[in-house]
Amino acid sequence: MIAGGEPSELWPLHLKPKDDELLSSWLVRLARAHGLKLHTFCSLAWPGKQIWNRDIDKSADSQMVETLSTKTGTPIKRVLSTTLAEFENVLYEKHNLLGPTSWIMPVGVYHRTHKQFGLQYCPLCLAEDKEPYFRRKWRLAFVVSCERHHTLLHDRCPHCGAAVNFHRDELGDHRKLVAESLTLCHACRFELRFIDSCLITPVTHPESEFATVLLSAMHNGQVKLNEGITTHSQLYFAGLRQMMKIAAMRNKRVDLLRQAVSKEFHVETYSPSGSGSRQDVQEMSIKARRQLLGIVRCLLEEWPHRFVELSRKYRVWSSLWLRHIDPPTRANASPAPFWLWSIVHDYLYRAKYRPSDEEMQEAIKHLRLKGEVANRSNLARLLGVTVIRKKANL
Repeated sequence: MIAGGEPSELWPLHLKPKDDELLSSWLVRLARAHGLKLHTFCSLAWPGKQIWNRDIDKSADSQMVETLSTKTGTPIKRVLSTTLAEFENVLYEKHNLLGPTSWIMPVGVYHRTHKQFGLQYCPLCLAEDKEPYFRRKWRLAFVVSCERHHTLLHDRCPHCGAAVNFHRDELGDHRKLVAESLTLCHACRFELRFIDSCLITPVTHPESEFATVLLSAMHNGQVKLNEGITTHSQLYFAGLRQMMKIAAMRNKRVDLLRQAVSKEFHVETYSPSGSGSRQDVQEMSIKARRQLLGIVRCLLEEWPHRFVELSRKYRVWSSLWLRHIDPPTRANASPAPFWLWSIVHDYLYRAKYRPSDEEMQEAIKHLRLKGEVANRSNLARLLGVTVIRKKANL
């Protein structure tokens, strides 16, 4: 029996999670091992608890974690490491169980089905696995390639375009007593492990190196920006996300910067289109995230010299780089991570020119002497500002 008995009793088959395995993947393997449908298994393990009508990898509670630890003989810490909540204080300051969380891609649960493409995968990794499973890092927005195979990840079935829903293999099929596979598309039954080689996209060596840097930063809890600056991973990823958000903006100066980086360092540029320019980083497509990561990677190299030089050249000042900062969650929190804020403030701060009352009165006299209309538009043109905000005696 799966349920019942003393709390210390193990389940008949107590599989342990694999390296970097995602909680939902582990649950499906546990259900298969016991010869049960996934929802039957979960109903027996947690009576009355709804599991699959939410993003369980993101919202697993202490009851689930404790049960899995007790019934599989797995240390609590190891069980927690299958959840996305463990990225708190590593990738971001506060984990949001139910709403959007920085870097974690949404899967869009609707009637137990993932409608959005928030779970990526490497078909080559799945093909090499003795028992295929899904990795936790495949839910992170800055992970767009496989560090093992140096290829771009996939986020949908290449045959029908459906999002990955490995937990739905046997759902609604009364002829199936247990899930057949984690790697079959639930919609068209295409085998995700055997994608045609023409659909496998290699990534460049610099991209692979940057992916390694990001994963190492996550695992080590710190990252070295240059010989003199080392920062905590949470602060590094906060700055990285801010730079990607600004690099994605629909703005003429930012666009010139993007084009220059693309041309000089031979990376694919990013072009905002439609509502995509208003999406947050974790809501973007693999293609868009790859492009933005490439641009920001080039700006981070030789930090901070290249970043400052290009920002000055294309007049991307502090007012742009510090725009749309996430609101601080603590009263004394900095508006931006210091490693980024200090450079932007020291080298890219440009105070806006505001003409004084005396300057405006002299400009009005000048316009009238020339026989021109002394209105706000002509005043702004003469004084070299965009708009006149102060009251003027016109």
